Amino acid sequence: ALALRPTGHSDQSSSLSNLAITLQGRFYHRGVLSDLDEAIDLHHAALALRPPGHSDRSSSLSNLATSLHDRFSQRAALALRPRGHSDQSSSLNNLAATLQGRFYHKGVLSDLNEAIDLQRAALALCPLGHSGRSSSLSNLATSLQYRFNQRGVLSDLDDAIDLRRAALALHPLGHLDRSSYLTNLAMSLQDRFNQRGVLSDLDEAFSHYSQLSQPSHAVSHIDLEAAKS
Repeated sequence: ALALRPTGHSDQSSSLSNLAITLQGRFYHRGVLSDLDEAIDLHHAALALRPPGHSDRSSSLSNLATSLHDRFSQRAALALRPRGHSDQSSSLNNLAATLQGRFYHKGVLSDLNEAIDLQRAALALCPLGHSGRSSSLSNLATSLQYRFNQRGVLSDLDDAIDLRRAALALHPLGHLDRSSYLTNLAMSLQDRFNQRGVLSDLDEAFSHYSQLSQPSHAVSHIDLEAAKS
C-alpha cells in the first residue's frame, strides 16, 4: 500500500503510520528490535508530513513517543534488574536477542558485539545446575558463530565449539533436544576443519552426524541430509 503512495501522495502519511503501527505490534509479539527501529523511522517520516495544524499531527506525535519509549524500556528493564536479581539473566538475554535481531536486519557489527557481551554476562549468571544454562551456552555460541562468519576470526569459532560441547553435555542420550545440539556442534566443527584442515575436527563432526542416524535420536532422513549438506 505504501508503494502505491509515493512522495507527494495525499495519503502517504497514513500508509507510513499504518505500517509503523503494524511493525510495532510485531515487535510486541516477537521482541525483535529491528521492527521497532523501522517503526520509529516510519513514524518520524509520517510526522514530517503532518506539520503544525494538520488534523493527524497529534496522533503522529503520540505514536512516535510511544515507540521511542518502548525502545528506551528495553534497556531500562535491564537497569532495573541489577546483579543479584533473579531475572537479570533473562533481561540480559532478551536485550541480546533484540540486538541480534537488529544485526540480522541492518548488519551493524557493533550490535552483534554488544549482544555477545550481554550473553557472556547472562551465562555467568547461569552456573552448572541452572535451568537456563544450556540455552545461554547455545545463544552465545550462535552469536559467536555469526561473528566468525562476518569477520573470520578463528577464536570466535573456537569459543563457539567449546560452548556447543558444553551444551551438548547437558543433553545426554534420550534427551528430546539432543539432535539439534549434535547438529550445531557438527556444523561448527566442519567449519573449523574447512579453515584449518585438522582431521580430528572432521572425525568428530562425522561422529556427531553418525549419531543423528541412530533411532535413539528420532531424527528423520530429511533432517540428517540437511545436517550433512
